[in-house]
Amino acid sequence: MRTPVHLPTGGNSWDLLSKWFHEEHDYEWMKLHRSSRAIQPLCRALLGIMSIIFGLTALVKLVGPDAPPTTFGKYLGAIVVVSCFVIAGYWFTRPFPGRRGLIAFAIFADIGLAGAVLMVSDRDSATFGCITFAVSGTYATLFVSAKWLLSHVAWATGVSIVVFVLAFTEGTVDHGTLLARALVLFAAVTLLPVFTHLTWRMMYRDARESDQDPLTGLFNRRGLDAAVSDLFDQARDNALCLAFIVVDIDKFKSVNDAYGHAEGDLVIKRTANRLSTHLGQRAVIGRVGGEEYLAVISGPADVITTVTGGIVQSISDHPDQIRTTVSVGVAIMPTESKAWTGGTSAISVASNAADSMMYQAKAAGGNGFRTTNI
Repeated sequence: MRTPVHLPTGGNSWDLLSKWFHEEHDYEWMKLHRSSRAIQPLCRALLGIMSIIFGLTALVKLVGPDAPPTTFGKYLGAIVVVSCFVIAGYWFTRPFPGRRGLIAFAIFADIGLAGAVLMVSDRDSATFGCITFAVSGTYATLFVSAKWLLSHVAWATGVSIVVFVLAFTEGTVDHGTLLARALVLFAAVTLLPVFTHLTWRMMYRDARESDQDPLTGLFNRRGLDAAVSDLFDQARDNALCLAFIVVDIDKFKSVNDAYGHAEGDLVIKRTANRLSTHLGQRAVIGRVGGEEYLAVISGPADVITTVTGGIVQSISDHPDQIRTTVSVGVAIMPTESKAWTGGTSAISVASNAADSMMYQAKAAGGNGFRTTNI
């Protein structure tokens, strides 16, 4: 289940920057979001090629006339060359990494680039070499959080300052030329990544919130359709059962009538939170009506039976000031079900079956559940 991001809109620029800095980064967007999966192979190929280019550059430097003069420098250069080719192989052959892998690559790239420009004996060339931090800055903009991006920017800016100070003290380059290069580099390495990351995260947040129910933070109907389709494909590919669950709060109108809509909203959120906690990360959950939820869960048959059987108790068995119960309908697609052959049209069939089961539970007095296999 996705963890929503709740950030209010409006405010001044400092508020915007603060929200951007503290926002939790979704490191799984490239792997989990349907719209981004098509570009995964391209991104992996580009990052692999970039690693090879860095490795070849380090190799040319290692064996060329400007090779490091010390043994330590030669060993360090050899380690960088080997590491670049190993990492390139990883990008070409392994699945897209998660948080640790993405951050590790960013750190490796920054340390490698810093070593490369600092070991260049020609300080004039080294000042040009600092522009390569714009490449790792582009990577950081796309794949790491604001805090890690700022760490990259601070590192790249600091290394660049050291290189320019060394070039200035040597006096081999005209000071006016150095100043012009420094200003261009500052824009490309320091300002542009921050501005781009801030803009991209704002657009990402808006897109993400467009498929989110504002009251509960669960999926709305639009977001749920895409998430259920993904889960359906994953369950079919891994030979897992799939359960469609419809949950409806019993006699909810009487809650609004007796306590008001504000308290009614709290009951809706409370029910959503308890349902999410009970089903956990294995499920996708959406609010599809005023007091109605649709959840879909995949897993082995015995796990699904246990989890669905405990939904009513997990939501209703609490000493709340405003006591409510729920009616639950479940439609299970076992691995041997013929419904799988219907493709994604089976999603509609299963949802309708679960809805029918929910109405049977409600007709029996509520505070219970009914289940069926399709």
